[in-house]
Amino acid sequence: MIAFQAIAPGKGAFTDIPVPEPGEHDVLVKVKYCGICGTDYALFSGKSGFVKKGLATYPIRLGHEWSGVVEKTGAGVTKVRPGDRVIGDNFVSCEKCDACLAGDFGSCSARLNVGTIDPCWPGAFAEYYLIPERHVYRLADGVPLLDAALCEPLSVAYGGVKKMDMGRDSVVLVIGTGSIGMSAAALSLNKGAGQVYMLGRNAFKLEKARELGISGVINSAAEDPEEALLRLTGGRHADFVLECSGAEPSLGQCVKLAARGASVALIGFYERDDIPFDFDAFVSKELKMVGIMGEYGNLEAVAGIMASCDLRMRNVITDIVPFSECAPAFCPPDSRKIIKTIVEF
Repeated sequence: MIAFQAIAPGKGAFTDIPVPEPGEHDVLVKVKYCGICGTDYALFSGKSGFVKKGLATYPIRLGHEWSGVVEKTGAGVTKVRPGDRVIGDNFVSCEKCDACLAGDFGSCSARLNVGTIDPCWPGAFAEYYLIPERHVYRLADGVPLLDAALCEPLSVAYGGVKKMDMGRDSVVLVIGTGSIGMSAAALSLNKGAGQVYMLGRNAFKLEKARELGISGVINSAAEDPEEALLRLTGGRHADFVLECSGAEPSLGQCVKLAARGASVALIGFYERDDIPFDFDAFVSKELKMVGIMGEYGNLEAVAGIMASCDLRMRNVITDIVPFSECAPAFCPPDSRKIIKTIVEF
């Protein structure tokens, strides 16, 4: 089978490797779609803090936002069968530590990260992908495989949204116009938030955000964010802030734009340890802040949400490229009009 790897900063290569044979509890998937995420771009370019700190080493077979069809299963697999349409987690548990033996795979002490940092499980930019049954989820018949490739970024955003007690009277502010920010906005609407706004600097992406059906957008490159938010909400700051950009200025914006007693979820990676932060303002506003990572169970939850309603997430797919021509997509010359590129197999 053909697989694509990042082999050095800014360099990728296709390799011909054997199709893996599933073990007793493994599932072999024929990959249909795989998204390129911000982490993939950073790892491919070598500009990622993970690469600079030695936490990610080449070669890396990237790809953790995939959907596909079961090709073959091990003898002990019972959850899925050949022909089933599936997605899978962005990590693989060891099944040997105390947490795994107790069935708490999300707390595995020796987990492998799919297609990202060490220790690394080979990613899904390949014609076939092997994954243990415990990390595979069958899709509802009405969910297209193209849409299902967005379940992974949705699951990351869901980790923040599910921790927020949003309701019809809530003002929600999402910072960041990437696919995770779009996911956070869509899921906030789905949860019933009365007002959902998105803050960013890219006019094209902000217009795409409007297609989700949100209440409004704020272009921080063209207007003062606080003045704009107060104008849009009738004088209210945000009850819930979902920071999805990973940009240094956004941390200050979280504090400034949050209402007293508000909840803030940090869903982006910052990859720096010297970012200034106004702790006094944070304390005086009595804010609550939580860090968000991928969490076991989130992927299955968002697949269920996608099966029950239209999140309008198809609108955030800005490009679809064939696998045989995917190499340039990892180093785009202009990312201003890219929200989510999907590789099609």
